Amino acid sequence: MTDPAADITVRPINHEILGMDGVNNLVSQIIPSIAIVNPHSFRFGILNNVLTFSSIRPTTARLGVFAAKKGPDQRAVILMLPSAGKPTHLMICITQEFEQANADIQSLGWTNPLSPAFVNFCILKHVVNRWGAQIIAATSDTALLYIVRARSVGHELGPFAKDGPFVKEVLTQLVSLTANAFSFDYVQAFTYSSGVNEFNIFIPAVAPFLNIAAVYGIDPSEATAVTKPGNALRRQYLSGETGGPIPGFEFLGVNSWVNEWNFTPEVRTDHSLRHNYLHNRVMPLYVLNLALST
Repeated sequence: MTDPAADITVRPINHEILGMDGVNNLVSQIIPSIAIVNPHSFRFGILNNVLTFSSIRPTTARLGVFAAKKGPDQRAVILMLPSAGKPTHLMICITQEFEQANADIQSLGWTNPLSPAFVNFCILKHVVNRWGAQIIAATSDTALLYIVRARSVGHELGPFAKDGPFVKEVLTQLVSLTANAFSFDYVQAFTYSSGVNEFNIFIPAVAPFLNIAAVYGIDPSEATAVTKPGNALRRQYLSGETGGPIPGFEFLGVNSWVNEWNFTPEVRTDHSLRHNYLHNRVMPLYVLNLALST
């Protein structure tokens, strides 16, 4: 009988991407200071909570980049862990579709799943300065797995799109490659914006193989609800730019952000400014940390 895992390989590519290897395939990574929503300023079920904010000091984390392959198809994945300890929770990121930003990122070579320029773009913009930083600020018991999309034949997420056994095998090999630095006893997952479409395919595919403890939807396209397996916790947030208010979502419209440092009165009246501020800035920069802190 053929071993289904025999066709799945995961290898570290830190040297190719970062120019260094690191201990147990993890390198030390500086995490910059970020702003967060003060948890006490948020109350569930209240439209347009008027939020207040504070800042978190810089810190460090551990980061590794790996290539996960099944047959001819592969994708880079970025793993971020707290600076110390062995987290027992894993957060999987299904980010927005990248084809919509093709004009801006095609020069980075995203048709190549292992393009150093593109992988480094994702590390800095999405992991270090956005999603990873928010997780590190909220908890010391959660690792982040970020799947790097690629523009190739088939799905942007490649073999991760809807193959639960593949995802579990990749995680198992990552644990081994990092000398048991983390576990995935409790898996959480989140998506943002247009990523909800793939997220709602991904979650049913992995749910039979992973213990999905929580799912989060951040300003999903068309206010689409994220799939919730079994008794998993589900938290969903809307800014009004993709729909809402509607039941099942916490609504954080323009009035919620009046105390945020980059808020200006023009945001209220200029639709283009409002969409860029709410959907493209504050929702991805603050809400994952808020969800994990309340």
